[in-house]
Amino acid sequence: MKTDLITGAVCLFSISAFAQVGINTQTPAATLDVAARTTGTSATTAEGLIAPRLTIADLNAKAAAYGTAQAGSLIYVTDAANGSPSGQTAGINAVGYYFFDGSVWLKVTTGSTGSTNDIYSSDGALMANRTVALSDKTLAFSANPTTGTSHFTVDDTTLSVDALNNRVGIGTNVPAEKLHIESGNIFMHHDSPTIYFQSTTPDDYSNPNNNNGSIVFYNGANSTTEGMYMRHVNNPAGYVGGNQLQFGSINNGAFTSVLNIGNITKQVLIGTTSPSSNNGIYSKLVINSDTANGAIQIIDGTQGNNKVLTSDATGKGTWKSITGLAAPSTTYAWDNPGASGTLGYYQNYVYGPYTVGKTGWYEIQSKWRYIQSPPSVSGNDQGVGSLWIQINTSSTNSMYALTDPSLADQPIDETIVANQLFSMVMLSGRMLYLTSGKNYFIHLTGAYLDVVGSQRLILNYVQ
Repeated sequence: MKTDLITGAVCLFSISAFAQVGINTQTPAATLDVAARTTGTSATTAEGLIAPRLTIADLNAKAAAYGTAQAGSLIYVTDAANGSPSGQTAGINAVGYYFFDGSVWLKVTTGSTGSTNDIYSSDGALMANRTVALSDKTLAFSANPTTGTSHFTVDDTTLSVDALNNRVGIGTNVPAEKLHIESGNIFMHHDSPTIYFQSTTPDDYSNPNNNNGSIVFYNGANSTTEGMYMRHVNNPAGYVGGNQLQFGSINNGAFTSVLNIGNITKQVLIGTTSPSSNNGIYSKLVINSDTANGAIQIIDGTQGNNKVLTSDATGKGTWKSITGLAAPSTTYAWDNPGASGTLGYYQNYVYGPYTVGKTGWYEIQSKWRYIQSPPSVSGNDQGVGSLWIQINTSSTNSMYALTDPSLADQPIDETIVANQLFSMVMLSGRMLYLTSGKNYFIHLTGAYLDVVGSQRLILNYVQ
């Protein structure tokens, strides 16, 4: 019996000259080489190497026995529920092989089909802070989902990526738009924070209502219900070129602009997208109301019945009672501020602007008097001098620039011929139909004429 045991031990172990130990082999290839005892189709002999089998409770009880000297120890955890993982056993969450790294027990990976501690085949716990250094590499997450809305998440709803519909959710794991922020605000902190909205066809002038970017505030499931919007519109219908920033309302999918800011005319338009101009001059504020007495309301504490809006010298407006206000003047004096003396040879002059306070017909009662320039030698007549005078609405220094059709048929221009012996009177007794608040200009062109007498037009309102 003793001889058989010794013979069996010799068959099992073989120690080489290099202190290598072999089990079931006489030529160990490593420090310890365990070879299968049987090969082929034998089904009655179990093969393998069994590590010590312990539970979490066993390991927790032996915590003091493991230190840096035991790094590399291999065990098999038979019961991951028998005890509370903590300290050295904090990373044990399933039955399987674990090794000791000198501080904690770590799971031994066994491939994609077994129990591992990687994220590809099972959940795990991060045992310490980790940093991924990308350097010149990339870290990409790719997916080809066929269902679902949360294919990459951080704490469920803190950040959620819907790779099926190419959406990102913040505060929700079912984003409904490219970027969906649920129950939260956006805060930008920078010296000059900027948000850009750019369309794919920003220069598409063929589309009169080309939307180059919108911000929509709505109440409901989507932007086709009631709400408000702000958008940039390229060359809107009826606008004189350029772009508009529109603010408006949404009702059953219809976008209706309420306030528009033009970048060419520098206007604020309320109730219209098509500004009008007076000889190319655009009002800075245009209000188009479809309700009587509904265009403007100013409440400053001075409002009341039968009051009018007036201004002080700086343009500040306030309401004042009609009682006590002076009636508009019916006589206006348009002075010629030009220097007296000889008018330059065929020189053009323009004076103004002049206005009247009431719309209607006016009679010119003053006298603009001219005489031929005095002779260079006393007593010698230099012939005749000529003067052309005209009243129109053009500020340019040119004659007959009748930009106002209402003046086209009125006798508001005249030509005189004068000599040294007598003077001629300009426009005396003529009738003019003038519009309140409109700017008018007096134009002169002279040749060898002197200014004589009063250079003032006294305009008396007739009707």
